[in-house]
Amino acid sequence: MKKSALFAPALVAVMALSAAAQQGIQTSADKKETLKVTVSGGFDMDFVYRGKELVEVLGGPARDEGRIESNANIRFDIDLSNKVSVILNLATVRLNGDYTNIGQLGNGGQNVELWDLAVRMQEVLDPAVTVQLGTNNDFTFDIRGRGSPIFFAPGMSGTFGANIGGTSAGVLDYNQVAGAVLWYNRDAAHFALALLPAIIEGGAASNDEAAYAVTFYYDLDSVGKGSRIGAILSVNTLPDVAPAAAGGSESQIITIGGGASLKGLGGMEGLEVFGEFYIQSGDIGPSGDAGGTAFSLGGHYDLQGDSAPWVELQFVILSGDDDLADTDVDSFLSYEGVNDFMIIESNTFGLNINTNMTAIKITGGVSFTAGGGEKNNMQLSGGLGIFTATEDINVGGTIGNTDEIGNEFDVKLTYWYSKAVSLDVAMAFLFGSEVLEGNTADSEDSSSLFMMGINGRF
Repeated sequence: MKKSALFAPALVAVMALSAAAQQGIQTSADKKETLKVTVSGGFDMDFVYRGKELVEVLGGPARDEGRIESNANIRFDIDLSNKVSVILNLATVRLNGDYTNIGQLGNGGQNVELWDLAVRMQEVLDPAVTVQLGTNNDFTFDIRGRGSPIFFAPGMSGTFGANIGGTSAGVLDYNQVAGAVLWYNRDAAHFALALLPAIIEGGAASNDEAAYAVTFYYDLDSVGKGSRIGAILSVNTLPDVAPAAAGGSESQIITIGGGASLKGLGGMEGLEVFGEFYIQSGDIGPSGDAGGTAFSLGGHYDLQGDSAPWVELQFVILSGDDDLADTDVDSFLSYEGVNDFMIIESNTFGLNINTNMTAIKITGGVSFTAGGGEKNNMQLSGGLGIFTATEDINVGGTIGNTDEIGNEFDVKLTYWYSKAVSLDVAMAFLFGSEVLEGNTADSEDSSSLFMMGINGRF
């Protein structure tokens, strides 16, 4: 169903529900109950200009391209009596597998999908237990709580097995995550059990991509407010996945990982030290073994001052495969949600490389007031990322094997017109990339990206 057919009644429903929610909504006459409906949502509409080298690697024509790309959603949180609520979310889906399918205005319209449908029950058998049945697109393992998980964010990523047999560059996608999640929150301890048998549907149940995970966080406010440690045990199943030397077979990968975010160490308010590690094992195809690893370590410091300046340094190693011809897979496999740099890492704008990578990231930002608006209504941020391949990549031609993914410089300016609407302008430059040079017709080792957009939340 196209947006023209569905958005009009959806918007009418939003206005009606928003007005009715002020007084509550009466259920059917025989039930005599009052519902509380919370309406939220938002939109992103961006003009994105990509250099021809970036477009070519993403799978488009070898020319510069400028396009308007967008997504929008309307979500209803319907609170019933006796601690039960229903989540209903209608959304246009910006990412659908690859560059050519990114949602664009003026390209035949975008489908509006029922993206979330779930029932959440609180105090199930115990006041500390909450259960959500249905879609669980927001479930992640995010040590820092900044929306940038290095390993487990199925609703923010594409297939878990995209890295098998090589790089995942150009795989731009969201998953619709279905199953059940149980949370147990008791004082400083937070447990979750996620049973997600249908992350990617493949027809028969045996063809589904699935994940089963147990997560644990423990608050360490005695170290510093907001500090915590965490751990995850995950089992991922993939259908008919195999490297070049093996036949198709279901794969099962076990991942054990953990990390910490420690704030205010040594009495230094504004300082955060963080780190994560992951190790993988299991079966890939009929005879291969998984052996991926990941490690990150970094520090973030919020400086004192009216302009709220901050700086961050992070070091990341994601393992690669040193022998693509054998049946073993040593590349780090993940449902990641890292978008720190627009060309190398972004799932929305760039290549979305998330394996076989070693990176040093230096980022920072500052806020200021402009246009007579609220204090610090403009934010300027930027960063320099130095990216190499953990294991050499063979790009052929005169280059052959190389580890030079490239260096990227980004800068972004955000203006908050109001608390609900912001305007963004961003530029990104990739240079010194032999991987890019070996995969483009004009053998250029650099490319660029420009974005300006408007974003709204309500």
